[in-house]
Amino acid sequence: MTTNKQELPQSVSVGASILFELRAQDVQLIDLRGIKDVTDYFLVATCESEAQMQAILNELRKEFKANKLPSVGVEYKEGVRWAVFDAGLDLMVHLFEEEKRAEISLDRLYADGKIVELDENDFVKTNTKKADDNELV
Repeated sequence: MTTNKQELPQSVSVGASILFELRAQDVQLIDLRGIKDVTDYFLVATCESEAQMQAILNELRKEFKANKLPSVGVEYKEGVRWAVFDAGLDLMVHLFEEEKRAEISLDRLYADGKIVELDENDFVKTNTKKADDNELV
């Protein structure tokens, strides 16, 4: 099942794009509207390492600031293998290492929300810039 990117808040689109660009795996969107008051959406992804997790968190901070999107803060402790980027009422991004993701199992905890596996092609722009540059020569 795919999700129409146009229907999603900008924060979700920006967050998903960053997750895919930085090679997070198993990216899911959990729609919590009407279920949870804290936020409308969870973006959940698996990271291969803490270094990848930190890189994604840094990029989320940078891009949310550049796009003037709200961000409340980050919960991250080395060794915990789980980080949360809190973008306020629209979105929370949960990053896990694989074992921790299986242990916490947000998709089971929030099974009453609509869970969608996101497709990289819906969020990452294909690299058409190089083709355009060649045409100008």
